[in-house]
Amino acid sequence: MTWEQEQELEWVLAAQAGDFSSYDHLARRYRPGLVALVGKRLCRDAAEDIAQEALLVAFKALPGLQSPDRFRPWLGAIAKNLAGRHYGRTARHTTLDSVILSYAPSIVEDLHLSIRSRQIREAINGFSHELRSVVDLYYVHDWSVSDIAEFLAIPATTVKWRLHTGRTQLRQRFGDLLED
Repeated sequence: MTWEQEQELEWVLAAQAGDFSSYDHLARRYRPGLVALVGKRLCRDAAEDIAQEALLVAFKALPGLQSPDRFRPWLGAIAKNLAGRHYGRTARHTTLDSVILSYAPSIVEDLHLSIRSRQIREAINGFSHELRSVVDLYYVHDWSVSDIAEFLAIPATTVKWRLHTGRTQLRQRFGDLLED
C-alpha cells in the first residue's frame, strides 16, 4: 500500500468516526475527479453540481461503507449513478451561450493566469472529454496514473496513452513554447 493510499484510508476511517476535517480532505482530493468522471455526459455546470451532490450523498452514507479501502471506486459509482439519473431527467439541448459560459474561466482565475498558461488551458479544454479528463487530473490536480486509471475504470496503459496524446497535441500547437 502506498503512502497516499494509507493516508486516504486514515481519512476515510476518521471521517467514518465523525471527523469532518478528514472528509474535507477527501472531498477536496476527489472533487476534480468526480467532475471529470461525470463531465462525459453533462455540461460543466451540471457536472460540478453532480460532483457536489455525490460528495454529500457519500458523506451521509459513509458510516455504512463496509470496505473503507474501496472509498474511491465507491464514490465514483455514486457519482455515475447520480449523473445517469440527471442525464435521464434532463434534455441534452443547451444553448450556445450556456455552453460558452460553462467553460469560461472566472474573472479571478483570469487575473491570475498568464497569457501562455491560459492558451494552454484553452487548448486542453478543446481536447475530447476522455483526453481532457486524464490530462487535467494528471497535470492540474497531480493524480498518479494508477489513481486516474482506478478512478476512471480504465487501464493504466490507456491513461499513459492519453497523456502521450495530449502532450503531442500540445507540442504540435505550441511548439517550443512548452520547452521554456
